[in-house]
Amino acid sequence: MLKGGCYCGAVRYEAAGTPFNGTNCHCSTFCPRCGTQLTFESSDAPVEIDVNTVTLDDPNAVPPKDHTRTSSKLSWVKLADGLPEFRERRISGSS
Repeated sequence: MLKGGCYCGAVRYEAAGTPFNGTNCHCSTFCPRCGTQLTFESSDAPVEIDVNTVTLDDPNAVPPKDHTRTSSKLSWVKLADGLPEFRERRISGSS
């Protein structure tokens, strides 16, 4: 069970199930809405939700497996962790 919440503590959540598609998403259109450049994202299936990893009580529980949407990453972000990089969405079957 993953648990987390917002910084001020006004919102708390619990998520059951197994996390998958752990990614550092660099989408410039999403960042202003969530307040951070790097997020944990899932695919587009209707029964899935996106969870911003930094909102977890233990962010280390869901490490990223790749970088997605690097075509719109901030110019000052330098990727040097050796994880796979995708200019847009993850290629099906990868990671």
